[in-house]
Amino acid sequence: MNEKLKNIADNVDIIRMLGDKDTMISVMDKDGVVVAFSMPESIPPQMGVGDRFEDPTGAFDEVIRTGRPKHNILPKSAVGIAMEGNLVPIKDGTEVVGCVISTYSVEDKEHVREVTKRFKCSVKEVGDSLQDIIGGIEKLFNMLTAMNEMTTDIEKDVNGATDVVNKVSGNASRSNILALNASIEAARSGEAGRGFAVVATEMGKLANESGSSAAEIKQTLNVIGEHLQSIVGSIKEANEVASEHMDSLHSIKETLDETMTLADEFE
Repeated sequence: MNEKLKNIADNVDIIRMLGDKDTMISVMDKDGVVVAFSMPESIPPQMGVGDRFEDPTGAFDEVIRTGRPKHNILPKSAVGIAMEGNLVPIKDGTEVVGCVISTYSVEDKEHVREVTKRFKCSVKEVGDSLQDIIGGIEKLFNMLTAMNEMTTDIEKDVNGATDVVNKVSGNASRSNILALNASIEAARSGEAGRGFAVVATEMGKLANESGSSAAEIKQTLNVIGEHLQSIVGSIKEANEVASEHMDSLHSIKETLDETMTLADEFE
């Protein structure tokens, strides 16, 4: 065995203690044969001295060939657990005589990545659902706004109809006065005004009926106006509630987006 390679192999335990407590150190010759290893007692050995290390990633062969260190990721299928580590060539002069591999388990990291991935999927689903809710509330808000405009137009029409009814009521009052005056004049005219008196009486009846109808219509329009005011108030209140909920949902959506950004840092 090369003397330099042997010195490193003899001190493999000391080299391991310089690193993290879960670090595993393997010393191999240039052919990939394990000449020494040191690992925590909690981790069972994956290979022994004299075994040949088969690196499915090709990183070991690259380090031996180029003489340059390399960081590598070992899949779980290679050694039974997911690992990452550094490969450092051992040189005797310009010749590469072996390699020191420092590895550590990334099982916890892989678990965090998997949990983070599932968490992101859940957050995305919540975010998509929230966006649908926001869209629905915005649609409702627009519908309520349109309804408010419609009720405003109806209120104008009701006010216009009320004005017409007021005019009809005024005309009925004047017609009633004219019919009364006509009856008085017909009575003064005696026999000659009898026919005119009948007409005056009918005009009075018609005026009274018109006045009564106008009063009923006005009363109905007043009730409609009151209902419209109630509807307008309810729509305004619903709009305010929709607006408040929409602001809250936008705030939640922003928080979810920030959470997604933070989750990206774990991957």
